[in-house]
Amino acid sequence: MISRRTLMSAAAAASLIPALARGQDNPFNRLLTGAGVPEQAVIGYAAIAFRKADEIAARTEVGGMAVDGLSQGRILRLDSPMRIASISKLVTAIGFMRLQEQGRIGLDDDVSDLLKFRLRHPLFPDLAITPRMLLSHTSGLRNGPSYPVGLGRQLSDALTPGGAQWDDGAWFGPADQPPGQWFAYADVNYAVIAQLIERMTGERFDLYMTRWLFKPLGLECGFNWSGVTRQYRNYGAALYRKAPSEDGPWDATGPWIAQLDAAIPPEPKIALTLAPEGAGMGPDDYEGGNGFVFSPQGGLRASARDLEVIARLIAGGGQVDTIRILKPETVRLMASPVWTYDAAAPNGDAYGGAILSYGLGMQILTDGGGDSLFPGCAGWVGHGGDAYGLVSGLWVQPSSGRGMVYLVNGTAAPLETLHGRSQFTTVEETIAAAMASA
Repeated sequence: MISRRTLMSAAAAASLIPALARGQDNPFNRLLTGAGVPEQAVIGYAAIAFRKADEIAARTEVGGMAVDGLSQGRILRLDSPMRIASISKLVTAIGFMRLQEQGRIGLDDDVSDLLKFRLRHPLFPDLAITPRMLLSHTSGLRNGPSYPVGLGRQLSDALTPGGAQWDDGAWFGPADQPPGQWFAYADVNYAVIAQLIERMTGERFDLYMTRWLFKPLGLECGFNWSGVTRQYRNYGAALYRKAPSEDGPWDATGPWIAQLDAAIPPEPKIALTLAPEGAGMGPDDYEGGNGFVFSPQGGLRASARDLEVIARLIAGGGQVDTIRILKPETVRLMASPVWTYDAAAPNGDAYGGAILSYGLGMQILTDGGGDSLFPGCAGWVGHGGDAYGLVSGLWVQPSSGRGMVYLVNGTAAPLETLHGRSQFTTVEETIAAAMASA
C-alpha cells in the first residue's frame, strides 16, 4: 500500500509529460480543437485512471485553460478545483451513509421525524418518504420552478403547502407516480439529504463534510469553496460555454464565455445563493433548516486529484491507504441497484436514457444503449455531471479495483447536440474509452 501523498505526487509528475511525447495518436491531442470540428472543442480537461485502488495512477492527462484570457489566463492542472456538478451527490451520499451505518437513521425511516416538518407527496399523504427513496431519486420529488431555495428561507418553504416557494406543489411529481416506484432525477433530493445530515449531527453540512471526509483524506476541496485554501483557489478553474448562457446564442467559432467562477471568492468566503429575505446574509448567519444552502447536489469544488482519491475510496471498499471511511458492505450497498429501467413498462424518466440503473447516490452503468459510456462499461459505478458547460465523471469497476475520473471545464456547443453512441457527450466517450484502456 502506498500513501496518498505518493499517489498525488505520481499523478502530478505524470501530468507534466507533454501529450505529444505520448504519441500522435493520443486522442487527448485533439480535444482542444475538436479535431477540426469547432462544435466538439473544449477549453480544458483533466483525467486520471488507475488499475488498482492501492497503486499509482496508470494514466494522467491534462491540457487547456483553467481561466481564459491573455492577462488573467492560467493553465488547467490536475489539482485545479472547479464546480464538479452532480458528482457532488455521490460525495454527499458518502457523508450520509457514514451516519446510516452508525445506526443514526434507517434507510426506510420516515424522514419527517428528523426534518422537523412533514414531508409528504401531496397526492400520496399516507406514503412516507425515506432516505432510500431520496438517495435513489425515487422519492416523487422534482425541482420546482423556483429552484433552488436560497439562504434566508427554509427548505420547508418549498416542500410544505403554503410555503413561500410551494409553487402549487410543483416540487412533486404527478398522481400516477407514487413515491418509491418512479425514477425522476432531481437535485432537491440531496438538499433533503444534507438537511438530514445537519439534523443528525448538529453541524453545518459543509463543515461536517470537511471535518469527517475531506480532511482525513487530505483533500483540498469543499462545497461552494468552503474550506478550500488560498493556494488551491489560486489554481481554480472557471466553467465556460461558447454562448452567454445555456439558451444561447451559441457560436462554436467565437470566444469562450465564462459561466461560473470567473472570479473565485477570496479565502475564506463561500459562494451562496440568497433568497430575497437573505440579502446581506452570509454563511455565519445560517442557522439550519435549508439543505440547499451549501449546494450538496452540485456545488462541490474539487480537482481531478481530489476525485481520484474519492474514486479510490470506492474501489477500496471504503478505505484509502490506512484511512477507513465506510465499511465494505456499505459501499456494496450504495453500488447495488435500487432502481433499474424497465423498457417494457417504463418506470422512470431515465435522464434522457443516460441513467438506466441507480443505487444509493451511485449510477450503475449497464452498457444498455444510452448509458454505454465506453465499451464494456457494464457494472462500473459512480456518477456523471454536467452544468454551466462542464462535463464530469467518476467511475469505478468494483470487481477489479479500477477507476477513472475526468473533468472538462467548457464545451463549445449545447450538450444535447454532442451525443455519440450513448447519451453521454462525444468528449466524455473519448476520454472514458482512453482511460478505460490505460
